Amino acid sequence: MTHHVIKNMDHPIRDIKVDLGTDLPLWKYVQMAIQDIEVINELGLHPISDDLAIPFIHVINWKWNPHPLTSDIKYKRRETDDKTKTKPIGDMRLGILSFDIYCGAKDKNKRLVKKLIHNEIYVPIEDDQGKYLCDNIKYSEYQLVDKLLYPAGRNTIILKSLLPIVVARNDAEEVSIDGYHIYSKIGMVKIFKTMEPILSCFMHIPAVLSYLYVFPIIQFTDHVLDDKDIYHYFQPLPDREIYIKGHKKGLEEFEYCRSILVMACHLIRKHIPDTINDVHDTRWWVYKLSYYDAMIEQRGACHEMYVARMLDTISAQVLPIPEIDKRNMSALLRYCLQTEFDDINIYSYENKRLRHNEVISTIITSDVSEKLKKMFKFGVLLSMKDMEQMLTFNSEVILKKMHNLGTVHDTDFANDLDYCQNLRYTKKGQTVNSGLTDHICGNVSAG
Repeated sequence: MTHHVIKNMDHPIRDIKVDLGTDLPLWKYVQMAIQDIEVINELGLHPISDDLAIPFIHVINWKWNPHPLTSDIKYKRRETDDKTKTKPIGDMRLGILSFDIYCGAKDKNKRLVKKLIHNEIYVPIEDDQGKYLCDNIKYSEYQLVDKLLYPAGRNTIILKSLLPIVVARNDAEEVSIDGYHIYSKIGMVKIFKTMEPILSCFMHIPAVLSYLYVFPIIQFTDHVLDDKDIYHYFQPLPDREIYIKGHKKGLEEFEYCRSILVMACHLIRKHIPDTINDVHDTRWWVYKLSYYDAMIEQRGACHEMYVARMLDTISAQVLPIPEIDKRNMSALLRYCLQTEFDDINIYSYENKRLRHNEVISTIITSDVSEKLKKMFKFGVLLSMKDMEQMLTFNSEVILKKMHNLGTVHDTDFANDLDYCQNLRYTKKGQTVNSGLTDHICGNVSAG
């Protein structure tokens, strides 16, 4: 009856073709979310005195069991925290996603020790109508979200990702040593709780100007050459022999190059490197941007790692941009600097997508983020005792937190008349834009 009614009902927008995206099985989203914990391996870029005892994490041996036996599902008693094989009264439709975490960290003698930690997570399985069976019948509404971005005020946009990526543009002016004025915008991104120049997110990369595709139009140098007929020279710090030279024709023609130049001047004035060697030294920038008063080597990568974690695998997969521009957070920020977002109608369904299983997976994404936050605190001094505790996942974490998402609701319908609920969607819940005031992104000068 359900299929007959839906097939034959008159739908006013039947002929409109809008791609609202596709939904993978929930366990695949969970797998991608857990795999992102390997971002901790970036700590190895900045060891202490070439110390080889650097923490590492690799998630291996994935196994999906969609039809486990009742005896395979174990629950914890609230009173004793002991695992039991008792089955709850309510029926469940779920599978077991098992995996091993191969990790290494310091012991009490500061030697590297390795361990294999086994984990299992119970993952609900939806039926052909998108319903989950967890102790009782539930249905999960689809969630309507933006595909790429939405405006958040004047000259500000927010990109869709694990962490909302807040990008703003501020007017800026620089004057060369010969009095040439250059006008552009400084791209700013929210790091932790402050807005920082986007260029700061690239300073850990060797040959940063080449990575940003502006070399040799823009160059760092410690002296002025006799090529001032071709280049403009800018000196951010009057008392230091640090110059930024920009090709005259390149600066006149490319707004992107002007933006990089004014950001570089702003960044140098803010952090005050002593010499041109500091400007080229990636380790110096990592420590300088660490958000700690002292240059604590084991924690110096916190800025870099926070930036890397802003873009997760699930978000990158669905972003409607070229693959090369979403390989990592650095590539995405470079794309933001190079792209104008003034032609995106955020109210058009062409720029929307529906999420279902992906919403449920945000439970694991949030759990992984909390674990990473704790590990970032220790840096390369992370001990195996602490790591082992952090890398043990609660097998029932999804089942316990589904109700808190705001998109999963109970239903007590006992007949086919609940078909209409399969057509419902919500604009509430995880990472959903609300309170919009402008219909077109161009109205906020996002580019």
